[in-house]
Amino acid sequence: MLAPPSSQPSAALSPAQTLVDGRVPQKYSPVRRYVLLLIFCLAQFLDAFNNSALFSAIPSLVISLDMSEAESTWIISAFQLTFASFLLISGRISDVYNPKYAFIGGVSVLGILSIGAGFVNSKIPLIVLRALSGIAASMTIPSALTLLVNVFTEPNEQARAIGVFGGCGAVGNVLGLIIGAIFVQYASWSWVFWFVALVALPIAAACILLIPAQEPRIEDLAGRREARWKSLDIIGVSILTGTW
Repeated sequence: MLAPPSSQPSAALSPAQTLVDGRVPQKYSPVRRYVLLLIFCLAQFLDAFNNSALFSAIPSLVISLDMSEAESTWIISAFQLTFASFLLISGRISDVYNPKYAFIGGVSVLGILSIGAGFVNSKIPLIVLRALSGIAASMTIPSALTLLVNVFTEPNEQARAIGVFGGCGAVGNVLGLIIGAIFVQYASWSWVFWFVALVALPIAAACILLIPAQEPRIEDLAGRREARWKSLDIIGVSILTGTW
């Protein structure tokens, strides 16, 4: 008599294992998922806040740093230009490498640069720091979206999470104007930058523990670092970035 087939292969191949009550099971607890969603939304909020809050501070910056009207526009434009230009390459970095480290690195650098911007008393260093802040902020959006998709595996919940994440950008634009005006009126323009640092650095620290380890890419499993570097297509991405 033939021996009964092993149940292990059929269990591994059975589609029933991928569904619970007709739905894709979540990998993580609800508390962890929604805390991570809050963190990602705060990062989105900070990116929008970094742009809109400076509108209220421009008059004070012009007087404090002896800037011309033309020079003051670069306080806003430097951040916008580098943020938009580097979104493409930052998305590619999140795809090829680990999105967890891309997100944490972007938020951490944004917080550190914001601390320095608050202490600057010269216009050129401030514009340079704003440009670098745009690069750091661009690292957070594609990586946050990748992490959201990985954390929220159920399609309906995933769609809601992405919708909330996107809406926080609009909230940051509106509240940035209000909060920036309050800081300028009752404190100084430096607190617009320090507020970003006070939010960004704790977020980065919390993400080290809260963001789950990401599954390695095929290139990671093979240990092909050179292949990963080539897959970034630095030349092609640089050409597209330069067109901005």
